[in-house]
Amino acid sequence: MLPGTVCTYKKHMTNFKFNVAQLLREAVGGRRDYTFSAEQVTLDETLVLRDIAGDVRFTRTTTGVFAQIRAQGLVRMICVRSLEEFDQHIELDIGEEIHSVIDVITGAPVSKPAEDDCFFLNELHLADIGEIIREYTLLQLPLNPVSEAYRDMPVRYTVQSEGIQEPTEAEESVDERLEVLKVWLERQNAQPEIADTDTEL
Repeated sequence: MLPGTVCTYKKHMTNFKFNVAQLLREAVGGRRDYTFSAEQVTLDETLVLRDIAGDVRFTRTTTGVFAQIRAQGLVRMICVRSLEEFDQHIELDIGEEIHSVIDVITGAPVSKPAEDDCFFLNELHLADIGEIIREYTLLQLPLNPVSEAYRDMPVRYTVQSEGIQEPTEAEESVDERLEVLKVWLERQNAQPEIADTDTEL
């Protein structure tokens, strides 16, 4: 890693790499358009985005390139209602700047941008948009996934009363006595207090 740079691309390398070295030699505003497809991208330890297809436009900026990404794919998830697996469709429309770490002309290291959580080109000026797709897909996944077959169905809940017994006659009689005691206490509290006075003889 170069001094003064944070190379987040090293955390998750994918197959969505595009060489933008030639674009970096052009003036700000230069563009390149690409289409892409892939079988899958690993999202985390259990989830995979598969059947991926999309397109990307790279636009030259002062510190690197701006990537406008449109992509779609499928993620296998478990429905919270049926507990069955289903394919969650994902559509992404992303815009992210990817900063250079090496000056394409001089080969000197480029200082780190001020903002946090940036995306970076690698030392060979490759833009790895797979990491961007991975992060945005994780953000878009529902916390409580429901398959399409169950989305329009009303939710019905059944309250189980197993282990709860009806009160016995003895318990009901105790409750009645407590109710009488409660009424008596309320009456006592309602009576005005008699202040103690000293009587002089």
